[in-house]
Amino acid sequence: MEYNNRFDTILELQLSGPLAHFRKFYTNASSLTYSIPPRTVVCGLLASILQKKRDSYYKLMSSKNLGLAISIAPGSSFKKQFYTMNYVRYDTGINDVSDHKQCRMELLMPRDGKELAWILYVAFKKGEHTELDSIENRIINKDLGYDIYLGQRQFRAGINHVRTYQDKDIHAVPESRYLDSAVEREQIKSIDTDSLIINIERMPLEQTTEDYGKNKSVIRRSIRFGDVFMEASGKRLTGMFCNVLELNNETRTRISML
Repeated sequence: MEYNNRFDTILELQLSGPLAHFRKFYTNASSLTYSIPPRTVVCGLLASILQKKRDSYYKLMSSKNLGLAISIAPGSSFKKQFYTMNYVRYDTGINDVSDHKQCRMELLMPRDGKELAWILYVAFKKGEHTELDSIENRIINKDLGYDIYLGQRQFRAGINHVRTYQDKDIHAVPESRYLDSAVEREQIKSIDTDSLIINIERMPLEQTTEDYGKNKSVIRRSIRFGDVFMEASGKRLTGMFCNVLELNNETRTRISML
């Protein structure tokens, strides 16, 4: 993926919450969770802030228009634990036991009693899409539209603006010996594993809609997947990574767009 001249603004945001469940696309009866919100989840979260209708924002938030880098906040510590959830149909109420469905759900929760936290880097070209331009002010002013959640509506989330990087603060780096965000397998030439805890998760990265069936009903379809590598406690990845962005801050943060 080439970044040169594509994005001139990057928002650094912190997403947090006490519990999360980002359902892995290949699970069924027992729902497993990702360790980070997939790119598709973050797009949905931003669309909720912008009050976009369901399935209406995929073109606006395609990788051509919106870059997203995601990392576990440094120092974070999480665990995954299964719980049995008791679901009921909304139209029959809780008294009809025959409609109760139990499902094992893997929850993501903090190990140290603190909140879960991730760093999001949201990149776009200023002035190209006015809706994307408004994300920064909405978050700063806590104008969160339909509100935001960590995978499901019962898991409320918080989001804070950390910093905004302009064009002069963003530099393309063809090859880097370190990285501060999750990264797709294709952008890894080598990676050090001796002192790091590396998680690898296959996740959807981009979606679209298409007409389906005789009635031309609209369905959502994932059109891009990736094997995503991340450091489980938010430590800096070391090795050799290609085509990343460096941000002009104290730590010379380098990120990879998913």
